[in-house]
Amino acid sequence: MIRLPTPRPVKDKFYALQGLYTDQDEGSWVTLWRLFKASLYHTALHAAYSDFGRYAVWAKGKDLTLATYSVSLVEDLHVTAQAAKRWPGILPDIAHANYISGLRATDPAAVGRGSLRDAASLLLAVWGIGRRAKDSSEEERKREAFASKLRSTVNAAVNMKADERKDLLLSATHEVYFQVAGGGRLSEIPFLPHTEAHGETSLFDSKLVERPDDAALLDSAYQTLGLTRGAGEQKLMKQEATDAYLDMQTNNDRLSMMKSAYESLAATTRLEGVEIPQGDYGMFLRVKSALSGPISNVKNQLRQVRNVLDETGGHEGGQLDLPEAMQVVASKARRSDVFVRLENVHKEEAWAIMIDASKSISSFSHEVKGIATCLGEVANDLVSKPDQWAMYSFNNTFEIVKDFEEDYAITTKARLGALTQRNMTLLPDAMRVVQGALASKSADIRILVLVSDGFPTGYEGIGKKLVETIKEISRSGTLLIGVGINSSEIEEYFTVHCVLDSPYQMMKTFVKAYLELSSMF
Repeated sequence: MIRLPTPRPVKDKFYALQGLYTDQDEGSWVTLWRLFKASLYHTALHAAYSDFGRYAVWAKGKDLTLATYSVSLVEDLHVTAQAAKRWPGILPDIAHANYISGLRATDPAAVGRGSLRDAASLLLAVWGIGRRAKDSSEEERKREAFASKLRSTVNAAVNMKADERKDLLLSATHEVYFQVAGGGRLSEIPFLPHTEAHGETSLFDSKLVERPDDAALLDSAYQTLGLTRGAGEQKLMKQEATDAYLDMQTNNDRLSMMKSAYESLAATTRLEGVEIPQGDYGMFLRVKSALSGPISNVKNQLRQVRNVLDETGGHEGGQLDLPEAMQVVASKARRSDVFVRLENVHKEEAWAIMIDASKSISSFSHEVKGIATCLGEVANDLVSKPDQWAMYSFNNTFEIVKDFEEDYAITTKARLGALTQRNMTLLPDAMRVVQGALASKSADIRILVLVSDGFPTGYEGIGKKLVETIKEISRSGTLLIGVGINSSEIEEYFTVHCVLDSPYQMMKTFVKAYLELSSMF
């Protein structure tokens, strides 16, 4: 799983991406959008075409930092050459990102001496974005010639068979290594900001630096990739970036409204705020994959529990409903729907799942994440509509993992994967917020599931407050299930409960608790 940074606002004045800060204006947004696309394309190209294992034997015994620089430079050229052959439509964004790197680049001579200066200079020269003086020195002309030869070599490798390509790429990497090695060890690895990072680099500024040769630099960045700037390109890119901006703004407005609604519910509590956590979709996928067996078992067991046979009337065939038939005869009505049948009856349920994200449960953070993932998958499978279930986490703050109005999709799953434990356990306060949201749902049955160790903390009298809150919620008709994490303390507060220390126990314990709860409706 690869995570790419996306453009983000800073203090309502700037945008930030890849270490670059720009004003919040239309032109800046177009630039950042193209940088983001270039990073996406670059990463995808590596996933499709790079085999870094081919360099393992070659790298043995060599300086690791310098070897990493050499491999990175050659492989970046390699995947870009693959794009030129198979996906030429993505090259303009890559060329533009290279151009922006050139605007941000400081003079390599000011970055350092020896290998670092040489590596930085070669990096810029390879992509056609280096500083070019009117009267180039002999050293600069040799560097430009080497960069040109390197591009030609890698471009030729793309059209070769696999073994021949491997040999040629290894040869090119070897040449880069010894081209730079003469200046000593590298103190850092220079890389373009929209490509994969190799630690800190001092080569690029955090803002765009005006240069008198901007137009020539842009042309050079394009020509290096075999492109010519089209007259209509800027207009097309501007429209695409505008569409992306409007989509982002619409989503931000939606999240802001959603957050505001919960802030109103939390206003009378001691919660310090409402947050929408950042996501980790990769972690979610890993946890779900590891727990695929227990998740499937719990789903199957709960489906059986919910498939309850009950008598339903108003049918024209089946077992005669004698009282109903007598009424029809007495009223002389022309009706034949006087039979009953045994059918599967599902009452519509609305679920709200609360996950303890406080420090007191941090020693079981992995288990909590697994249990939360199981519950999310089960709720999505069993609850008839996505707008009939939600999930939250809490500590000092209230965190929206999945709102009722959100689909259970990548964004919400990523939030689930990012669950972390910290601070205190304002349990009764969080329960009041959740009950406020759950009470707004029209359903036959409303169920609140709490996953916690059952130890509320944060202020004096919080235990008593929890008891009062549970009684109030129960009187409203909401049914509660307490899931204790390696603690029987939950039994003190919840009539229907289960205690477990692993997601693998959910089929036995949670299904039993749900069966007990289902007897109440």
